[in-house]
Amino acid sequence: MSESKPTVPPARYPVDLHVHTSASDGTDAPAELVAKARAAGLAVVGITDHDSVGGVREALEAGQRLGVEVVPGVELSLANEPAHGAVEMHLLGYFIDPEHPVLRATIRRMIEARIEQKLAIVRNLHKLGFDVPEEEVLALAGGGVPGRMHIAQVAVRHNPDRLAGPEALFREYISEGGKAYVPRTFQLSLEEGIRVIRQAGGLPVLAHPGAYTRVRDMEGFIRAAVGMGLAGLEGPYPYDKNRPFFRSDNGELEQAVSRFTALAGSLGLVVTGGSDYHGSRKDIALGEQGLTLEAFERLVSERNRLVSRA
Repeated sequence: MSESKPTVPPARYPVDLHVHTSASDGTDAPAELVAKARAAGLAVVGITDHDSVGGVREALEAGQRLGVEVVPGVELSLANEPAHGAVEMHLLGYFIDPEHPVLRATIRRMIEARIEQKLAIVRNLHKLGFDVPEEEVLALAGGGVPGRMHIAQVAVRHNPDRLAGPEALFREYISEGGKAYVPRTFQLSLEEGIRVIRQAGGLPVLAHPGAYTRVRDMEGFIRAAVGMGLAGLEGPYPYDKNRPFFRSDNGELEQAVSRFTALAGSLGLVVTGGSDYHGSRKDIALGEQGLTLEAFERLVSERNRLVSRA
């Protein structure tokens, strides 16, 4: 019996190298996402779940079945370095071996630290008089890693007299520096992240470089990362839909994409691109941003050249 084709809008680009499945914080199961990619007319999709490779195998199998090329990937969360403006940075890894023991051990350690952090925040909220059942936070995460938004949703549900909405909890209690905030016991540095991705056979690429507006010298930061082994920059990306300070009606989006695409070329780095699709969690379509097939072929050629030199 043939699989039903999901009704999805046609993709603007045939290659989308930045998508998330239910293995992290997306809403589509990996096979479902690949089916949607096919229905949208995508030829290539890159699975880049946050700190997880749990959806890669299912996506690869679905891709073989449905005729969609799946690039195995990951998006690693990096340690904050406020002194350099490096906050909430992410590192993409492409063409990785999802079974590589070093990569899997690193992700396992990151996940354990994230769970430990979120439960410590919940315990601090208890001490501050909030009713936040730990089991409900874990259940809301669906067996995955709980996030601060899961904590906020449960807290608002049980404390309507003290919290008008999640924003109030974030603002005063669970953002960095808040009354209940607890830092993670383990965070991955940029240099460590690059090394792990390369050990797993992948290309380390800085995700959405235009989003890090607090970095005073972004080009200098990227040059330093190249010295650590960074292989590429994400070029096409829907900044206007993921970062509210970007606007699409004044050329700001196009300027950011052009700036980092050109910078990658000047530094000899590969260029990737994608939508940062999360399913129904964000108003972003598959293939909304991405690469042409010709650009993807150049990326693959460059990847093969870099691997042969390693």
